[in-house]
Amino acid sequence: MVNNQLKKVLDDKKLSFSDLKRLLEEKEIKINNSQLSLYSSGKRNPKNKKIWIEIAEVLHVDLQEIITDINSYLAVMGEISENSTEKNGKTEKEKINDSLYQELLSLVDESMPSELEKVQRYCGLAATFEKLGENIIEEGAVVIVPSGDSVVKKTNPAIAEQVRVNAALIKLDEFFEEKRASKPKNGGGKDWSKFTK
Repeated sequence: MVNNQLKKVLDDKKLSFSDLKRLLEEKEIKINNSQLSLYSSGKRNPKNKKIWIEIAEVLHVDLQEIITDINSYLAVMGEISENSTEKNGKTEKEKINDSLYQELLSLVDESMPSELEKVQRYCGLAATFEKLGENIIEEGAVVIVPSGDSVVKKTNPAIAEQVRVNAALIKLDEFFEEKRASKPKNGGGKDWSKFTK
Protein backbone atom coordinates (compact mmCIF):
# COMPACT_ATOMS: atom_id res chain seq x y z
CA MET A 1 0.00 0.00 0.00
CA VAL A 2 1.36 3.43 -0.97
CA ASN A 3 0.47 6.14 1.53
CA ASN A 4 -0.28 9.19 -0.58
CA GLN A 5 -1.86 12.64 -0.65
CA LEU A 6 -3.24 12.44 -4.20
CA LYS A 7 -6.79 13.41 -3.19
CA LYS A 8 -5.51 16.42 -1.21
CA VAL A 9 -3.31 17.57 -4.13
CA LEU A 10 -6.31 17.27 -6.49
CA ASP A 11 -8.55 19.15 -4.03
CA ASP A 12 -5.93 21.91 -3.62
CA LYS A 13 -5.84 22.30 -7.40
CA LYS A 14 -9.64 22.08 -7.64
CA LEU A 15 -9.37 19.03 -9.90
CA SER A 16 -11.32 15.77 -9.99
CA PHE A 17 -10.27 12.22 -10.87
CA SER A 18 -11.90 12.86 -14.27
CA ASP A 19 -9.62 15.89 -14.81
CA LEU A 20 -6.59 13.81 -13.87
CA LYS A 21 -7.73 10.99 -16.16
CA ARG A 22 -7.99 13.49 -19.05
CA LEU A 23 -4.50 14.91 -18.33
CA LEU A 24 -3.01 11.41 -18.29
CA GLU A 25 -4.84 10.46 -21.51
CA GLU A 26 -3.15 13.44 -23.19
CA LYS A 27 0.11 11.59 -22.46
CA GLU A 28 -1.46 8.42 -23.92
CA ILE A 29 -1.83 6.79 -20.49
CA LYS A 30 -5.06 4.79 -20.31
CA ILE A 31 -6.59 4.82 -16.83
CA ASN A 32 -10.09 5.11 -15.38
CA ASN A 33 -11.56 7.09 -12.49
CA SER A 34 -12.10 4.04 -10.27
CA GLN A 35 -8.42 3.03 -10.63
CA LEU A 36 -7.32 6.54 -9.65
CA SER A 37 -9.71 6.47 -6.68
CA LEU A 38 -8.34 3.10 -5.51
CA TYR A 39 -4.72 4.33 -5.86
CA SER A 40 -5.60 7.51 -3.98
CA SER A 41 -7.19 5.62 -1.07
CA GLY A 42 -4.29 3.16 -0.96
CA LYS A 43 -6.66 0.22 -1.52
CA ARG A 44 -4.79 -0.78 -4.65
CA ASN A 45 -1.28 -0.26 -5.99
CA PRO A 46 -0.57 0.41 -9.66
CA LYS A 47 1.31 -2.47 -11.34
CA ASN A 48 3.68 0.05 -12.89
CA LYS A 49 4.87 2.42 -10.17
CA LYS A 50 5.98 4.91 -12.87
CA ILE A 51 2.35 6.04 -12.97
CA TRP A 52 3.07 8.05 -9.77
CA ILE A 53 5.76 10.03 -11.61
CA GLU A 54 3.38 10.61 -14.54
CA ILE A 55 0.66 11.82 -12.15
CA ALA A 56 3.08 14.22 -10.42
CA GLU A 57 4.23 15.50 -13.83
CA VAL A 58 0.75 16.26 -15.19
CA LEU A 59 -0.21 17.94 -11.88
CA HIS A 60 3.02 20.00 -11.93
CA VAL A 61 4.07 18.92 -8.43
CA ASP A 62 7.02 17.00 -7.03
CA LEU A 63 6.37 13.34 -6.37
CA GLN A 64 7.18 13.99 -2.70
CA GLU A 65 4.07 16.18 -2.46
CA ILE A 66 1.91 13.22 -3.45
CA ILE A 67 3.83 10.47 -1.65
CA THR A 68 4.76 12.22 1.59
CA ASP A 69 5.64 9.07 3.56
CA ILE A 70 9.40 8.46 3.18
CA ASN A 71 9.10 4.64 3.26
CA SER A 72 6.42 4.63 0.55
CA TYR A 73 8.43 7.14 -1.50
CA LEU A 74 11.62 5.05 -1.25
CA ALA A 75 9.70 1.85 -2.10
CA VAL A 76 8.22 3.47 -5.22
CA MET A 77 11.57 4.96 -6.31
CA GLY A 78 13.34 1.67 -5.63
CA GLU A 79 10.85 -0.31 -7.71
CA ILE A 80 11.02 2.21 -10.55
CA SER A 81 14.82 2.05 -10.67
CA GLU A 82 14.77 -1.78 -10.52
CA ASN A 83 12.29 -1.99 -13.40
CA SER A 84 14.09 0.63 -15.47
CA THR A 85 15.13 -0.79 -18.82
CA GLU A 86 17.33 2.15 -19.81
CA LYS A 87 20.52 0.22 -19.02
CA ASN A 88 22.09 0.08 -22.46
CA GLY A 89 24.75 2.78 -22.26
CA LYS A 90 25.95 3.22 -18.68
CA THR A 91 26.43 6.77 -17.50
CA GLU A 92 29.37 7.80 -15.34
CA LYS A 93 27.01 7.88 -12.35
CA GLU A 94 25.85 4.31 -13.00
CA LYS A 95 29.48 3.16 -13.19
CA ILE A 96 30.15 4.82 -9.81
CA ASN A 97 27.03 3.14 -8.38
CA ASP A 98 28.26 -0.23 -9.72
CA SER A 99 31.64 0.41 -8.05
CA LEU A 100 29.88 1.22 -4.77
CA TYR A 101 27.84 -2.00 -5.05
CA GLN A 102 30.99 -4.07 -5.74
CA GLU A 103 32.87 -2.42 -2.85
CA LEU A 104 30.06 -3.06 -0.36
CA LEU A 105 29.56 -6.60 -1.68
CA SER A 106 33.23 -7.35 -1.00
CA LEU A 107 32.66 -6.48 2.69
CA VAL A 108 29.73 -8.79 3.38
CA ASP A 109 29.11 -12.52 3.59
CA GLU A 110 27.25 -13.21 0.33
CA SER A 111 25.68 -16.36 1.79
CA MET A 112 23.76 -14.16 4.29
CA PRO A 113 20.55 -12.73 2.73
CA SER A 114 20.30 -10.07 5.46
CA GLU A 115 23.77 -8.73 4.59
CA LEU A 116 23.04 -8.75 0.84
CA GLU A 117 19.81 -6.84 1.56
CA LYS A 118 21.83 -4.16 3.41
CA VAL A 119 24.06 -3.72 0.34
CA GLN A 120 21.03 -3.34 -1.95
CA ARG A 121 19.31 -0.99 0.50
CA TYR A 122 22.41 1.19 0.83
CA CYS A 123 22.81 1.45 -2.96
CA GLY A 124 19.10 2.23 -3.38
CA LEU A 125 19.27 4.94 -0.72
CA ALA A 126 22.46 6.39 -2.25
CA ALA A 127 20.74 6.61 -5.67
CA THR A 128 17.67 8.26 -4.09
CA PHE A 129 19.92 10.72 -2.22
CA GLU A 130 21.51 11.67 -5.58
CA LYS A 131 18.14 12.10 -7.30
CA LEU A 132 16.88 14.30 -4.48
CA GLY A 133 20.07 16.38 -4.73
CA GLU A 134 19.49 16.83 -8.47
CA ASN A 135 15.91 17.90 -7.74
CA ILE A 136 17.13 20.48 -5.20
CA ILE A 137 19.65 21.87 -7.71
CA GLU A 138 17.04 21.95 -10.49
CA GLU A 139 14.12 23.34 -8.46
CA GLY A 140 16.09 25.40 -5.91
CA ALA A 141 15.91 25.43 -2.10
CA VAL A 142 12.61 27.34 -2.23
CA VAL A 143 9.74 26.31 -4.51
CA ILE A 144 6.56 28.13 -5.48
CA VAL A 145 3.43 26.09 -4.84
CA PRO A 146 -0.05 26.99 -6.13
CA SER A 147 -2.49 27.37 -3.23
CA GLY A 148 -6.02 28.18 -4.32
CA ASP A 149 -5.93 31.50 -6.18
CA SER A 150 -2.46 32.46 -4.97
CA VAL A 151 1.01 30.98 -4.79
CA VAL A 152 3.07 30.24 -1.70
CA LYS A 153 6.84 30.00 -1.36
CA LYS A 154 7.99 27.03 0.70
CA THR A 155 11.13 25.03 1.34
CA ASN A 156 11.69 22.39 -1.32
CA PRO A 157 10.30 19.14 0.22
CA ALA A 158 13.21 17.27 -1.37
CA ILE A 159 15.51 18.86 1.26
CA ALA A 160 13.65 17.21 4.16
CA GLU A 161 13.53 13.91 2.27
CA GLN A 162 17.26 14.11 1.56
CA VAL A 163 17.95 14.66 5.29
CA ARG A 164 15.89 11.54 6.13
CA VAL A 165 17.63 9.46 3.46
CA ASN A 166 21.00 10.71 4.74
CA ALA A 167 20.10 9.59 8.28
CA ALA A 168 19.29 6.10 6.97
CA LEU A 169 22.61 6.04 5.05
CA ILE A 170 24.55 7.07 8.17
CA LYS A 171 22.90 4.25 10.13
CA LEU A 172 23.84 1.70 7.46
CA ASP A 173 27.36 3.18 7.28
CA GLU A 174 27.91 1.99 10.85
CA PHE A 175 27.31 -1.61 9.73
CA PHE A 176 29.75 -1.32 6.81
CA GLU A 177 32.39 0.46 8.95
CA GLU A 178 32.32 -2.51 11.35
CA LYS A 179 32.79 -4.82 8.36
CA ARG A 180 35.73 -2.72 7.10
CA ALA A 181 37.34 -2.73 10.55
CA SER A 182 37.07 -6.53 10.87
CA LYS A 183 38.38 -7.19 7.34
CA PRO A 184 42.10 -8.11 7.26
CA LYS A 185 44.35 -5.60 5.48
CA ASN A 186 46.40 -6.41 2.35
CA GLY A 187 44.12 -9.22 1.22
CA GLY A 188 44.50 -11.23 4.41
CA GLY A 189 48.29 -11.05 4.70
CA LYS A 190 50.33 -9.25 7.32
CA ASP A 191 50.36 -5.46 7.42
CA TRP A 192 53.82 -4.53 6.14
CA SER A 193 53.10 -0.79 5.84
CA LYS A 194 55.30 0.16 8.84
CA PHE A 195 58.33 -1.40 7.15
CA THR A 196 57.74 0.19 3.75
CA LYS A 197 57.46 3.83 4.81
